[in-house]
Amino acid sequence: MVSKQDIEAAIRADPVRAEEALLALQFGDQAPVTLEAAKPVAQLHGMSVEGVLALQLENRQLLEAYALALAARGIACGPVLEPEAAPEDQRIQNPGALERIGKAACRIVRGDHISGSGCLIGPSLVLTAWHVIASGAPDTVDPVREKISVILADGFRYSVSDVQRYLSPCTSEEFASHFPANDAAFADRHDVALLKLRRPEGMRFKFLRVPDAPPPLRRWAGLFVLDFPDGHARGWGMGHVTPINGIQARVQHDSDSDGGSSGAACLNTHYELIGIHQGRWPPARRLVPLARFHEPLVTQVRADIAPSFLWSLTDDLRGPLVIGRDLFFEGLAEASRPGARVRGLRVLRMNPSAGTTGLSFSATLLKTMLDRDRSRHVLIRIGFDQAQQDLLGAIRQKALDAGLQLPAEDVPFGMRAGDTTPEAAVGDQARRLALALDQAIQASGPDRLLWVFFENPAAGLIDSERMAFEAFVSAALKQPALRLVIAGFETISTPGGDEFSDAEAATGAGAPGLVIEYVGHFSRQEVKTLIQRADEALGLALGDTGVDFILNAALAGIPSQNDHVDLAHSVEVAARLTERLVDWRNTQEAGR
Repeated sequence: MVSKQDIEAAIRADPVRAEEALLALQFGDQAPVTLEAAKPVAQLHGMSVEGVLALQLENRQLLEAYALALAARGIACGPVLEPEAAPEDQRIQNPGALERIGKAACRIVRGDHISGSGCLIGPSLVLTAWHVIASGAPDTVDPVREKISVILADGFRYSVSDVQRYLSPCTSEEFASHFPANDAAFADRHDVALLKLRRPEGMRFKFLRVPDAPPPLRRWAGLFVLDFPDGHARGWGMGHVTPINGIQARVQHDSDSDGGSSGAACLNTHYELIGIHQGRWPPARRLVPLARFHEPLVTQVRADIAPSFLWSLTDDLRGPLVIGRDLFFEGLAEASRPGARVRGLRVLRMNPSAGTTGLSFSATLLKTMLDRDRSRHVLIRIGFDQAQQDLLGAIRQKALDAGLQLPAEDVPFGMRAGDTTPEAAVGDQARRLALALDQAIQASGPDRLLWVFFENPAAGLIDSERMAFEAFVSAALKQPALRLVIAGFETISTPGGDEFSDAEAATGAGAPGLVIEYVGHFSRQEVKTLIQRADEALGLALGDTGVDFILNAALAGIPSQNDHVDLAHSVEVAARLTERLVDWRNTQEAGR
């Protein structure tokens, strides 16, 4: 504990900086304690000025806070403050407890230039300052007009699909390098932007979670700034917050920062988000408190739900591991949403002559995921081990075997064999079958979906199969409760529907279609992501060192090109990963 005697000695040692610390410490309705104000009281009671100040600070329960304020100005105050260094120009080069959180920090790119910092706060959401993404002043037409992208912790640049998720401009005065005189000028001007990435990359970097309620911002509280000064990673800034007299919408801090730091997440010493750094204008080092924009932020964060990603088919080290395939899970999640334009997936091989490893595994992935919610999903699987002379009849029979109630077939007059062309007859039969399947699955329960998985034909399709396949796919895409997963069939384009590069490409109005996933190789980063997911699921406490150790062991001697490995090596890599992860877990358990 800091004593009154410690405070008295510190004030005597440096009255000028002691006065600065007093003024920085106090705000609100109470008259500030000052050296000058203490003099009459000291004379009246025959005390020293330092003694009067120490007594008043004690009465206001400010001794500890004042000791920190003095320490920030280089004045040691008692033995408890010896470990505390002045925070100005300090950076944490080895974050330790900030290691995981630090991976959420990112750089914002406006056009082709780094314009500021930001932070992942959800699977696909990035928080930054509005002025970081703006090309013009708040009151100009279309101030946010340049292309925005984000550089994440892996050093790669990722596309932003939506900069309108939540925007609150800064004040016009701030943009013109003037600071408003009162809080009224900051109404609904929080200098905040929420960006949405095309894909949920935050799942790989352990995004920073937004607290349910804004943490209190106490005077002279410590903070960390997860920034990239001058666009570079130089460690996290550390400092303290101080009030701005008469202003609640902005809070001053003394953490080291530079150009490129704007938009960075500000954390308290419990590593909770307390605001975002706003460093473009004098007074340069300040933040926007989370309390100013917490409600709309939380609304967006709660709606940012990530798909489920499997790292193991059995959620442990006994089952096959899943390397890559995130796009498969993203497409599956979007297709599972009622009313989505995405009606399933197409899994295509980069090299159709390279075997069916990725295609056959897709069926296992699909079944594993759908089995987790059997009350909602029904899966039928259509193979071509033997020629399907009546493909539509086979689909119908599989649906009946799965328990769906279908009406008897009734071919209308004019559509029987010989009444019209084969194409027209098959097309009409496919439409009637797709409609019957859709009505049957909807009648079986709310929001239920019927999934049809088409396995790749080993010897290609005969003409009747191809005709029926194309007709059914085209018809099924138009039915709201039918979903398709097509493995292979590389020579056939998606009949009657759109093809989407990812789930985000299907937002907005338009024709339904399928997400296209190409299989053929996996990346070093995808192997690393698998290890990180296993680490989290199993509680292995690998840390960066452990993750890299297992990653390097798994890929040692495996041929690669530009950090990509042919899918043919996936079984060997998965076996190595399992062995190393089991060894780590066993060693960890033995040490307990």
